[in-house]
Amino acid sequence: MTSSRLRLEHLVALAGALLALAALGWWWLIFSRVVENDYLSVSQAATCIAGATDLCALAQALCTDKHLYGIRWYAPEAFWAGAAVLVVGALLSVRPART
Repeated sequence: MTSSRLRLEHLVALAGALLALAALGWWWLIFSRVVENDYLSVSQAATCIAGATDLCALAQALCTDKHLYGIRWYAPEAFWAGAAVLVVGALLSVRPART
């Protein structure tokens, strides 16, 4: 195993983790107001991290313009993209080295 391969694997996994964390921050930016205003409970809002249900769409529609930078919607695809890149990095790290 070369050190460049090891670094690449770690960079891919790190990029995925950072993207997933950024998506979680984006989700909290939107849904913290929804929870704060008692439109949804935290557990109900948590289902919106990885899925776009009618309940999530309704909650986002109730958002006001008081969000940072006027962001009023969240896309769960960002979380899935981060999780997928993280899994790819993990799979690359356990792949046997070619001889």
